[in-house]
Amino acid sequence: MLIHRFFAAPLQILLVFLLGFFSQQVYAENLNNKEAMNGLKTMHVIYDIRKSNPKAMLVYLKGIESNRQNLIKEGVEPHQRIIFIASAVKFITTKPAEDVELEYAPVLKNIAAQIEKLVSLGVKMEVCSAATRAFNVDNDTLLPGIKAVRSGFLSVMGWQAQGYQLVPVYD
Repeated sequence: MLIHRFFAAPLQILLVFLLGFFSQQVYAENLNNKEAMNGLKTMHVIYDIRKSNPKAMLVYLKGIESNRQNLIKEGVEPHQRIIFIASAVKFITTKPAEDVELEYAPVLKNIAAQIEKLVSLGVKMEVCSAATRAFNVDNDTLLPGIKAVRSGFLSVMGWQAQGYQLVPVYD
């Protein structure tokens, strides 16, 4: 009887956890954006990334991959672009500043891996060269797949004029 009491509480907790976990998965599978995506065949989107914290930036970069997967699930062909502006440029270089490298080295590696993955999925990326100058990032050290442009603001305006929807990713 003592053994039964000893194991009963942990087993009940495990059962509640497992039921909650599987019910969340079923619930998530039933979610959709059919109303918002009604009649859309393609989606053109530009993410304006201005994050000053690389950990937060990594979360959003993973979110962009998730957006892509979810658009495909909705039957919408994604056309995604990213423009890095402001201090976000400090985290997309193969040669970060010493203080940035010292504080964020593991996160920077994860950012580089996520950017590589996004590039392989067809996400196009640009960086504002005014921002790279302001934050002493050499355009020749940008992560592969990121193209330097004269002005991030001009890119945002130009892509919007060509039908891309803006998703601001700011602090």
